[in-house]
Amino acid sequence: VTFLYYTALHAVVSTLVLYAARQFHLGPQRLGELMAALGLSTMISEAVLVRLAIPLLGETSCMRIGLISFALQCVLLAVADSQWHLFACAFLAMAGNLVYPSISSLVSSTVRPEMVGRALGAVNGVKSLTEGVGPLVFGTLLTMSEKDKFPGWPYFLAAIMVAFAYQACRALPDDCENYTSDFYIQTTPTRNGQHKVVVTSMLEEESCSLLDGSEEADNDDR
Repeated sequence: VTFLYYTALHAVVSTLVLYAARQFHLGPQRLGELMAALGLSTMISEAVLVRLAIPLLGETSCMRIGLISFALQCVLLAVADSQWHLFACAFLAMAGNLVYPSISSLVSSTVRPEMVGRALGAVNGVKSLTEGVGPLVFGTLLTMSEKDKFPGWPYFLAAIMVAFAYQACRALPDDCENYTSDFYIQTTPTRNGQHKVVVTSMLEEESCSLLDGSEEADNDDR
């Protein structure tokens, strides 16, 4: 979900100014207004919407809402034929900004406490990777489509990527409060001073604890 969403997001962010200037002939003042509108939507989303929506709806639902909103934003950019369509994207971006806070909260609530840092580091690593992939690929596609009849068609590809991210998001559990990861990683020291990595299933751990409990009960009866 993170890779698909952020590849599309960085594609839009890195090419929007160029697209607006070339296709809609926006001057510096109008471009500044567009960037201000996008910045305002981000500020409202992170300061107000995230604080209200995630506790009320849950991480998974907010993630799905954000992905739908961003997909609509990409489609609107692809078919835009007027300047106000670009400013309408700023409104859709308000809900689209729910995705990453929902991902971070979901990771924090589903991964064992000692693994939260590693999990969030992995997510941020994927996010950083997309900062290079998205602009590189979609910048090239936008240059190729500049003289086409439908110059915004690369944004359709971004919308398709977001649709795949939404499909992956549907596999996530709806009720995340009572969900924990089935597997976690432990490191155990060996005799030579090195550490051995062991992947342990929580079901196996529960079974072992039940067996240990039953053995202790048998010993007490004896």
